[in-house]
Amino acid sequence: MDLAIIALSARPLAASAARAGLAALALDLFADLDTCAHAARCVRVHKKDGFAFDGDDLLQALASLSPPGLPVVLGGGFEHDTALMQRIGERNPILGNMAETVRVLKDPIALAALCGHLGIPFPAITLEAPTGELLTAPLLEKRIGGTAGFHIHPRAPGDISPPAPDYYLERQVEGETYSLLLLSNGKEARAVGAVRQWLDPTPDRPFRYGGAAGPVALPHGHGPAILAAATKIATLCGLVGLISFDLMIAPTEWWLLEVNPRPGASLEIFDVDPMPPLLALHLAACGGKLPQALPSPKEVMAAAILYADHQVMIPNGDWPPEVRDRTAAGTVIPEGAPVCTVKAHGATLEAARAGADARLAEVRQRLGLPGGDGAAS
Repeated sequence: MDLAIIALSARPLAASAARAGLAALALDLFADLDTCAHAARCVRVHKKDGFAFDGDDLLQALASLSPPGLPVVLGGGFEHDTALMQRIGERNPILGNMAETVRVLKDPIALAALCGHLGIPFPAITLEAPTGELLTAPLLEKRIGGTAGFHIHPRAPGDISPPAPDYYLERQVEGETYSLLLLSNGKEARAVGAVRQWLDPTPDRPFRYGGAAGPVALPHGHGPAILAAATKIATLCGLVGLISFDLMIAPTEWWLLEVNPRPGASLEIFDVDPMPPLLALHLAACGGKLPQALPSPKEVMAAAILYADHQVMIPNGDWPPEVRDRTAAGTVIPEGAPVCTVKAHGATLEAARAGADARLAEVRQRLGLPGGDGAAS
């Protein structure tokens, strides 16, 4: 066993490990067919609080299946539980950014202060009742360390109460959502590429993440300033490995929304030929090594998530091509949970997105789910 991979969904990292010729132990909440096919050993750990790790169960699985000192790469799922990161790091070295770094960058007050110091545009935020410009501005209420947009809700106009515990208020800014993936060794950085993101909203989850496609150019001429800002943060904070920067971009201005100091959802967009395996690049960057340059995929790749509009049981038979995160026949997916990811590629962003939408419709029909039209944002 070369390393362990731990994430809410370990499949993209496990696929990259296999592409790099690495034997991985994968621990996540699903242990789906794809993850098990890519990993040397694949284990599903218990959930807690809906869609989070049961830390004790995770640590018990890691201890029973790996020797002390086996390196670990962490994906999504630790943004609001850096204490669990620390517990993992006491036994297994983490190849990536440490819990203390993640804690600071996922603290909205700390990130806002850093951006203010560096002159990087960042929406106004507060952990308390809104005052000043926030009294009349449209606001979003976000969970600290939340992921996939499930936790984001618009604040009712005129509501001047403080946010709920572990939440903060953010001035809502308008534009198009993008994410920039960066590779850093703590002293310098290389841009891997940018993706355009979209939503798949529901009435109670209006900012639910829907998918992404790339590589794309950051629009309106903002690319150089955004890359410079991301590089400043990466080098000033000594970040290592793959890091993603979530952005809102309008014609005349842009804002940094979040920094995710670990491999993110855009990994599978770029982990294709002629790009080297991104996990291998991540490991090398953690050791201080960066490539002189990185190639770019020849086509645009789109990856979209299908959610269960109602409880569904996976039927017998083969999944359609380009479906990832496949679960075994007979698995029951609860309402609102992710069912699978579909992928498509094309010469343009529009073509790749259309291909993903067509595959979503195909899988919906197979599963007996409503057609649905996820609104792009």
